[in-house]
Amino acid sequence: MSIYLFFNGQARFALNFYADVLEGEVEHVLTYADMPEPPPLPRDKHHWLMHGHLTSRYAEIMVSDRDESEGPIHYSGFALEIDDEDLEVAHHLFLRLSDRGEVILPFAPNFWARGFGTCRDRFGVPWMINCDR
Repeated sequence: MSIYLFFNGQARFALNFYADVLEGEVEHVLTYADMPEPPPLPRDKHHWLMHGHLTSRYAEIMVSDRDESEGPIHYSGFALEIDDEDLEVAHHLFLRLSDRGEVILPFAPNFWARGFGTCRDRFGVPWMINCDR
């Protein structure tokens, strides 16, 4: 499965953040200025990402910027979930993803996992980090 996330002018920052946190590689970036036809955005937004793509051992993530005229971007009713067998790695991922975001459930042991936590990252994307082995 691939993940496709939309942002309002922050797609490039999000793509680089996720590549750093998830130790991924940005494989493809296209701006609206790269389009062969006139972009559907005002000139001051042509630097926004039309498409960005990264791969990591955890996920394939694609991103795009979308103008707020299409409506606000709210992420609810789902969470991106990462499992890692290494408790320290899982905790580190949680700390990095929740940095400058919102901790919903602190990373801690529970009845099904050695470590589990939920957060929203600095872009408002919800995450669940799990280490159940």
